[in-house]
Amino acid sequence: MNKVKRSLDNQAIGLVPLLLFMFLDNYFSYLLSFIIGVTFCFVCIFLFQILSKDKVYQFLLLPAATTLVLYSIFLCIRLEPVLFIYSPLITEVLLVVVLAFLGFAKRSILRKIRTSKHPTYKRTLMRTTLNEFFFVAQLVQNLYTLHLFIILVYSILPDTMQGVRMERFLYRELGIVIGVFLILYEQIRISMMQGSLRKEMWLPVLNDGGKVIGCIARSVSRSLPKKYYHPVVRVAVIYQGMLYLVTRGKKAFVSPDTIDYPYYSYVLFRHSIESTVRETIGELGEKEDMMPRFLIRYTFENEKVKHLVNLYVICVRSEEIMNQIKQPNGKLWTTKQIEANLGSGVFSEYFEQEFDYLQNMVLLAENFCCGDC
Repeated sequence: MNKVKRSLDNQAIGLVPLLLFMFLDNYFSYLLSFIIGVTFCFVCIFLFQILSKDKVYQFLLLPAATTLVLYSIFLCIRLEPVLFIYSPLITEVLLVVVLAFLGFAKRSILRKIRTSKHPTYKRTLMRTTLNEFFFVAQLVQNLYTLHLFIILVYSILPDTMQGVRMERFLYRELGIVIGVFLILYEQIRISMMQGSLRKEMWLPVLNDGGKVIGCIARSVSRSLPKKYYHPVVRVAVIYQGMLYLVTRGKKAFVSPDTIDYPYYSYVLFRHSIESTVRETIGELGEKEDMMPRFLIRYTFENEKVKHLVNLYVICVRSEEIMNQIKQPNGKLWTTKQIEANLGSGVFSEYFEQEFDYLQNMVLLAENFCCGDC
């Protein structure tokens, strides 16, 4: 069922009623083909109206329905010879015109959705689907405009360069081929995007009060510096009054190749801070006496990111456990060693901001964490 719903997310499916009309016009009268096409179109609109409750939207059906309604005007003025031959082309011209008007209204439509009173998640979903619709609509408009231009060029060629078979293909078949191609192309593109999104890391977006108001892909957030506010957890490790620090990766987004705590992570969307802390420290989280204790929450901000940092501390008394924590690129630092290197670019920007607090709290934190040991 989920696979069916994902397929219905393909906005190009909205072309099916028009393609059905154009296809049937090759075998039946244009009037019968129109009746079948318009009936099928409005049945689809009704079905997708029901599916919209399951967050499945098909916006391209509306331009398709508008195109068929406009086509009905030609039926009223009785242009039988023209409709008999050129119904598919008239349909394409009307579709291109409708999509062009929608293109002009794009900003207004998106602005209206953005300022609507719907819940945040629903506004986000509708804007995402509308952006996908406008992408497909532009593609449909461009390809059918190109098709109409090709027909125009063909029509002015000398009679010796024209043929009945080529004319039938250009006038009646190529439009259907373009529509089917668009549906297949969009389905392949969606499948590839979904494969990428499954590997994507989704982060909660916070307001200034620290409340979750939505989510966004990490890759998108990083492409827009400081635009979004995300929660992170950081865990300091204290052993015998010293801090255990390691070297951050060279590909770290903030402060690469600097000295920092061994444990830090984003809080993922729909994950709690506590569960993120447990996942971040791995096997240590399974030991009840080794659960990190919360120290402080503050906002970290630089030219790249804005993070709500949740700082925790683990006080280690056992050498055996300390050996489990140790990494090849880490070592224990005394307060004096750290003070001697502050401000020199050795430590991460996070750590530079946190150390003054840790310096005053490190012994208290050790007693706080291990007072019951």
